[in-house]
Amino acid sequence: MKLYLLRHANASESSIGDFQRELSNKGIVQCEALAQFVLPKLNDDLVDIYCSAAKRTKQTHLHIFKTRKTSFDKKLYLASASALLHFICELETDRTLVLIGHNNGLSDLASYLTDCIVGMQTASCIEIQFSCVNSSFISKGTGSINSSHRCQVSQFPYF
Repeated sequence: MKLYLLRHANASESSIGDFQRELSNKGIVQCEALAQFVLPKLNDDLVDIYCSAAKRTKQTHLHIFKTRKTSFDKKLYLASASALLHFICELETDRTLVLIGHNNGLSDLASYLTDCIVGMQTASCIEIQFSCVNSSFISKGTGSINSSHRCQVSQFPYF
């Protein structure tokens, strides 16, 4: 099975709070490049997309996936790596998963799953392949990186 971790694009500051931050013009442009990276990799019929309910992640989703069916969840907003892993394992699915969210949780989760040190910039995506066929079996060091966009990956072991 495959997991795509996608970090939201660049966002503007907001006077009404972090949750309501919108994509900047730079972020909208970043979404175009991110779409060119991720969309050709996905088989529409076998993919489930889960997205943080924050405004910038919803906008990132809209610019990349348009009207594609997606689950928006407040639990994914600024979630830690352990919370994200718990979320993924509870899905108990054999379908390809796309998680759209935030750092540091996404970078930490990618590092934990691949035993590499992964740093995800805004508008980045990492494709992780697992030998298991169900998300409930995903755990530390069970994934390998197939490809990435705007990620810094170091082969030094993640502890």
